[in-house]
Amino acid sequence: MNESACDKRISVIILTINQREQTLRCIEKLQQSKSSDHSFHITVWDNGSNDGTVEAIHALDPSVTVLRSDTNLGVAGGRNAAAKAVIDTESPDILLFLDNDMVVEENFVKALAEPFCSEKGSTIGQTQAKLLLSDDPERINDGGGCNVQFWLGRSRPVGYGEMDRGQFDDAKRCTACCGGAMAVRADLFVSLAGFDERFNPFGPEDLDFSLRLQKMGFEAWYIPAATAYHDVNHTIGGNYSEEYATSRSRHWLRLMRRHANAMDWLGFIFIGVP
Repeated sequence: MNESACDKRISVIILTINQREQTLRCIEKLQQSKSSDHSFHITVWDNGSNDGTVEAIHALDPSVTVLRSDTNLGVAGGRNAAAKAVIDTESPDILLFLDNDMVVEENFVKALAEPFCSEKGSTIGQTQAKLLLSDDPERINDGGGCNVQFWLGRSRPVGYGEMDRGQFDDAKRCTACCGGAMAVRADLFVSLAGFDERFNPFGPEDLDFSLRLQKMGFEAWYIPAATAYHDVNHTIGGNYSEEYATSRSRHWLRLMRRHANAMDWLGFIFIGVP
């Protein structure tokens, strides 16, 4: 992409609950990634931590805004609440949602923001980063967004588990952006009423959001110049409970009702369900 000078106002939103050390590390690395010609403001939304997260953030970096809910609003609810507060107080052009278990490389925010200032900027609705596995940094976690396979009843990040040999180092359009390291135009976020909180808990509110955004005629782009390392095991936690399975199934059907076509449904009925 041809990049022009980018003067967009950027607000970074990090969600946390009882993950003090991961959140402090995320903030520290994010602040270190700043470039001299690109600034941003960080807001942390705390979903009811009782491990001293709020106090620790204030001690680490007083410039970070910390907002707190007494109850856990979930991923979609917490992000929506944080976005509303940030839009009301900061009037950003771009919202950047970052999972607290990410470790970003230099110029991460700048790289995700610059496509919005490019010649194609008016058509771009969101961008997402290249993610590597933090416990195996030569392997891909996400190399181009998420492939949504309605007929199989599953989604999978592009290139997941592959060795990183540069095969995912070209910017390209995404089928759907994952929400863990994703920037979006603030006006579009408002127009779409944010993430659908009916996908709480366990998602995939991020895939639904990206598909809705693209139905409005905007593009979702993968930007490998923005690279981060992701604690996938920390995120998943290995807790495949009955509640998890039930919620994921119910939410998948909601996602299909909104976005799947007739062929997707036929494949799902005869292949995915069995």
